[in-house]
Amino acid sequence: MSVVTNKLLNQKLAGAWKYAVGGLAGMALFAVAGVACAASSGNLIVNGDGESGLCTTDWKTVTTVPGWQVLLGNPTQVCHSIASFTKPSSPAAGKAFIADGPYGDSALMQTISVTSASSAIDTGTVTFSLSGWLGGYGIYSGQAVVTATFLDAAGNVLGTPGRLSGGTASARGNANAFIAKADSGAVPAGTRSIAVQLQFINTSGSYNVGYADNLSLTLSTPVATPSLAAPASSVPQFDHVFFVMMENTDYSQVIGNTGNAPFINSLVNGGTLLTNYSGVYHPSDENYLAVAGGDVFVSGAIYFPNIKVNAKHIGDEIEAAGKSWKAYEQGMGTPCNTNKNFDSYYAPDDAPFINFTNISGNPTRCAAHLVDTTQLGTDLQSAATTPNFSWIAADDYYDGEASGNGSATSVQVQDGWLKQTLQPVFASPAWNNQRSLLILTWDESSASATNHVGAIVYASPGLAGSGTVSNVSYNHYSAGRTIEAALGLAPLTANDTYAQPINDPFTQRTPPTSPSLTAAMPNVLQGENIVFNYMSTAGMTSASNWVGIYKQGSTPGSVSSLQWQYVPNAGGVVSFSTANLSPGTYTAWYCYNDGYTTLAGPVTFVVSN
Repeated sequence: MSVVTNKLLNQKLAGAWKYAVGGLAGMALFAVAGVACAASSGNLIVNGDGESGLCTTDWKTVTTVPGWQVLLGNPTQVCHSIASFTKPSSPAAGKAFIADGPYGDSALMQTISVTSASSAIDTGTVTFSLSGWLGGYGIYSGQAVVTATFLDAAGNVLGTPGRLSGGTASARGNANAFIAKADSGAVPAGTRSIAVQLQFINTSGSYNVGYADNLSLTLSTPVATPSLAAPASSVPQFDHVFFVMMENTDYSQVIGNTGNAPFINSLVNGGTLLTNYSGVYHPSDENYLAVAGGDVFVSGAIYFPNIKVNAKHIGDEIEAAGKSWKAYEQGMGTPCNTNKNFDSYYAPDDAPFINFTNISGNPTRCAAHLVDTTQLGTDLQSAATTPNFSWIAADDYYDGEASGNGSATSVQVQDGWLKQTLQPVFASPAWNNQRSLLILTWDESSASATNHVGAIVYASPGLAGSGTVSNVSYNHYSAGRTIEAALGLAPLTANDTYAQPINDPFTQRTPPTSPSLTAAMPNVLQGENIVFNYMSTAGMTSASNWVGIYKQGSTPGSVSSLQWQYVPNAGGVVSFSTANLSPGTYTAWYCYNDGYTTLAGPVTFVVSN
């Protein structure tokens, strides 16, 4: 992927050096080039126009948005050709724009270091210019809000943030259109970084109805200009990676459901639970392709043999690296069998590789890599015969689909199959004598409008977190990127190149010792969403735990909360609209079991106008 050219950069770039731009944990790192002989900066927002990476012409598809950290939801990059729009004109629209995605409200952030201009900034004479094109679809009320918040070296908020908003349906005349917006002002002395947040709000669960394009932030002094780089990986090398994708089950139907899924939840207790993990498509097969190929490739309810992808997949990269791989599929019978055999629930695309033409069109290669799950027990007898990468697939009954799509029976069936299938893996020489990793997830939710699914990372003893929780936003592109990093492989597309690797299991090795509540953004403008990350500890998770918002100085039990939501999971992300909160200072509290026993808080945040 080539470095993005900033559209507004009108100063000659000279010299070259690189450093890591500070920001929130887990977000992308940027390489920078020095600016010489310039009176002002170039555009400091990376990929503010959605031109880096892939764009989609399918409203249901999630793509990676390079350069941005996802805080909430599933934003995506959409090709302008998808519909008729009144497009941005100055600068002219490129091929794509950034949208809220197919699952409602979403938010992204990037934090830009301006320490290279600290001397000028501290004189109090530096100004900023924030601009962009905000839009939406027809009569829908979804809109984009852009906020640039100034932070000191300790991350404290300074001064008044810059803001772009107002791309409402009425402002657009209920048309598919973009409207130019701009803001400017003084950069507060002491500013060392600028947190740029792009939120899509008021989507009411609709999809891709709020848009942003050509976002730009410049300062009136030279600043080292960020450019695009892939997020840093903390994933160590592994000898073996096992990947399992079950089907059609909501996060809430399985995670924490110890009655129907005791084995799955034992993996939660011994591994790392990803509370903010999502599928990238409805319906099914595109999610499989996203992991194996870094793209969904096709649109709609299309299945084998009608999917024919002429592109590289992870198996190609594994072979090129001199390593081995197999897909083990329940009910396949003989290797590369594409017909129903003794298992009426078997489907050839229970693993995705048969959809790639360099597998389906090569019977010898297909038979060498696509085999029945009964072969797994034989291959696990030694580390030498265990592939470096194993995709393990249940048939359509045991993966949860035909058995009830996340019903109690379906979850019980999945749990039993996983226990029977994975316990031999955990007892194998490859698991106990070498470095092995398991990623377990589900292709899509059964009913959730957010496509929120469970995901668990589990590793050989001592190699990853045990009983830990991550609230970072991940999806199937992240799983593919993590497999690549674990096996030392090159990414396949821009989606997996710029996806956030699943780093937390390897950086957070121990469970939290106390519940926590944090705000992703300490200063929001009225109408924006305020996003909190919460986490409980063993014995303190309850279906009636909740997060509430209070006026500063008030505490749970002394007065009623202004807003509250149940947060029943061990950890996760919760979002509140600030549309009905007057400008001022507020606190949030995390409370236990429908009572006023506080687990964490207060977390202070400011609503500005």
